[in-house]
Amino acid sequence: MKHILIPLLFIGIIAAAQPKTYDYAYMNKKGICVYSVANKLERLVDAKGQDPCISPDGRKLAFTWSNKAGDRFIAVIDLATNKKAIFNTHNNNCYGPVWSPNGKYIAYNAFNVEKSDWSIAIIDSGNTSTKLLTASLQQSFSPTWTSDSQNVVVQNMEKVFVFGLDGNIVKDYKVSDMTGDSGPSSSDRFQFTADNQKIAFSTEVNEPGGTDGPPTAVFIYDINSKSSLRLSPKGFFCGDVGIKDGKVFFTGSKIKSQVQNVYIVDLDGKNLKILFPGCSNLSAKK
Repeated sequence: MKHILIPLLFIGIIAAAQPKTYDYAYMNKKGICVYSVANKLERLVDAKGQDPCISPDGRKLAFTWSNKAGDRFIAVIDLATNKKAIFNTHNNNCYGPVWSPNGKYIAYNAFNVEKSDWSIAIIDSGNTSTKLLTASLQQSFSPTWTSDSQNVVVQNMEKVFVFGLDGNIVKDYKVSDMTGDSGPSSSDRFQFTADNQKIAFSTEVNEPGGTDGPPTAVFIYDINSKSSLRLSPKGFFCGDVGIKDGKVFFTGSKIKSQVQNVYIVDLDGKNLKILFPGCSNLSAKK
């Protein structure tokens, strides 16, 4: 019996050590990974997916999944059971899912066939219904959420729009007021702080760059003072902006370097440090 009990006990220890929730999701050279701070454990979830976004409770992961034909869909994996569901978005060209902070919805980029351009849609986390949220705009990109889950923030490279869940525009801001002469690409996010008084974002800057064009930098815009503060150092390409516990995180790589790291910095630009080396596209549990 001793020879049987020892391996069974070992299996039980491994099962007990498997985290029930995870704190972060990101991409590295292996693929999409999730990370548990308490267990100091990284886990590979999908080797071929893109755009990972961990759910607010840390139990599920949404990401962009592509089939062999090149169609793109929104997939969700239960991290406890490894069960994957391809969400019924009624669209075969979707990408970049982002969970609402309350976990009830996922916003994503969807190609609008009627307008032959990009729009933002939402789907409920139960995978039962979708809504094209930004139908009133000619184009819109890169959704984020306000902290109360009542609004989706999008941009069209000229303005930042705050949409209610009913599809109406609540507020808009001129990008030029935040960025000056430079402008964002379609992939640049604009993320409100929890108090809705500041917006963190990435945008191109008029500085010497590499072969990939002008470098990009991370800023934070104060809505009341109408001023922007640069958070990322010069000589970097930066993007994938998010906010966690009152700090801004982003992906950064030095010009002419292929190495990407996830950095974190205070809202005043102080205490810049690497959070996850060799990683990109970070999302964080709420």
